[in-house]
Amino acid sequence: MVIRPATHAGSWYSNNPAKLKTQLEGFFHKAKKLEHSLSQEKVKESIHGARVLIGPHAGFAYSGERLAETFTVWDKSKVKRIFMLGPSHHVYFKNSVLVSQFNEYETPFGNIPVDNDTIDELLSIKSSSKSRGPVFKYMSSEVDEDEHSFEMHAPFIYHATRNLPQGTPKIIPILISGMDDKLGEDLANALLPYLANEENHFVVSSDFCHWGQRFGYSKYIPTKNDTSITELGSNLVDLGMFQRLSSNDLPIHESIEFLDKFAMQIASDGKYHEWRNYITTTGNTICGQKPIGVILRLLELFTESQSQSQSQQQSLPPSFKWIGYSQSNAVYKPNDSSVSYASGYVVL
Repeated sequence: MVIRPATHAGSWYSNNPAKLKTQLEGFFHKAKKLEHSLSQEKVKESIHGARVLIGPHAGFAYSGERLAETFTVWDKSKVKRIFMLGPSHHVYFKNSVLVSQFNEYETPFGNIPVDNDTIDELLSIKSSSKSRGPVFKYMSSEVDEDEHSFEMHAPFIYHATRNLPQGTPKIIPILISGMDDKLGEDLANALLPYLANEENHFVVSSDFCHWGQRFGYSKYIPTKNDTSITELGSNLVDLGMFQRLSSNDLPIHESIEFLDKFAMQIASDGKYHEWRNYITTTGNTICGQKPIGVILRLLELFTESQSQSQSQQQSLPPSFKWIGYSQSNAVYKPNDSSVSYASGYVVL
């Protein structure tokens, strides 16, 4: 039994089970009192069919409220395994995605089992391109332990499922780095057979815009009137560190929010190619942009397969619905920085 240690416990979040439980219960309590951004209803119960989730992966002081919103709406009634898609923060690789070789993920509450049997199935899948090898490969233990994409969700998953009659679900961490259209299509097709089964759930780990010189991104939109990606791209400017804004200019944090919510609306429309176009046009530093793109393409393929099997006209794919949005701090000056966070889900 090889266990991945909770390497960020004690720094990014508490390693004390009692303190962590109190913190998470506070986050969940606040989430259940929120007015839902779409239905304007209280988020008190899980939403039937909400088995594709998205949430951030920062320290809980920044991301905890958004993660609690995500895992509050989660329909846990049939879950047995979770495919977790997250971006690589420390190493670059391409032509394949990486899966965990650990047997369990440690959390301060207890360990979450890794679905090694499903991972074995994934490792056998070959690329549709003869010039490439397998779609999935193992990540090294060092890469796995350094990465925080999955670990930051793990305590919430354990806490939210601790009393399920079917037990704590198994996880399949899938780490994504360099990804061209071919790999994205191969990954979406590899996951497609699993999506139809209600026992299989999917979690995207992603922050939104990383803004500021230290992130290499200082795009600014002077107006919020843009209605198309092309129009948005033509109006984006790059703020220099020492550039001054007048009192009449749009505050930078509002520009960041507009860029993020433009992206969130595209994800709500459910069109993979529009998502790709948005990222190319704006360069928005959404760290989980590729995992989000994979899910959008997966949902398109799922809708196509459902329509074909039922001999029906193809409908629009299910798409993201959003609950909450926040920023680590409000940016007013070009030499400031911030990271954005959002919570959301897809109903199948």
